Amino acid sequence: MAVFSKQVLIAELLDRTELVKASTQSFLRLTERQLHFRPSAGKWSIAEIFGHLNIVHNTYIRNILSRIALAPDVRMEHYRSGWLGEWLYGKMMPRPDGTVFKLSSPKSFHADPDGLDGHEELQRFLHQCDALDDILRHVSTKDMQGIRIPLSFARVLRLRLGDNLRYIVAHNERHLLQAHRVLQLLPATEAI
Repeated sequence: MAVFSKQVLIAELLDRTELVKASTQSFLRLTERQLHFRPSAGKWSIAEIFGHLNIVHNTYIRNILSRIALAPDVRMEHYRSGWLGEWLYGKMMPRPDGTVFKLSSPKSFHADPDGLDGHEELQRFLHQCDALDDILRHVSTKDMQGIRIPLSFARVLRLRLGDNLRYIVAHNERHLLQAHRVLQLLPATEAI
């Protein structure tokens, strides 16, 4: 378990979310065909990656908003992560060399590629990041340790709000790296 200054942790997560948003902008100039390019069978396209992120964000943002809206304000300057949150964050967070721990997403969190509009998914993701920004700005007065958010893939398990926010940001960074790897694999006829 780690102990964080609440304000420093929130500022770091806000900065990382801004970097994710800035890096996502580069995908907006791609064509729909490029956004739907799959590097190989069974691998996601950029559109599917952002579709997946939107599905996950929909679940978490709704759960977080419902809990922080009713939570009283508290005066806590520090946040202590939980063992489960630390473990999940460690598995989700990309390593310094850009590699990731291999994880499979439940099928219910896969975006259906049929009828998927890549540009719409990118815009939705950017709006979801704005909502995450708003949440991060409002949790500074909330009990990030006492508020528990169910995991999207295992509802019986609940993470502390602070761990959940760290997990979401790491999840975004992980899939942004994945999208950039797909971009690098676009065939010359598809490249921008």
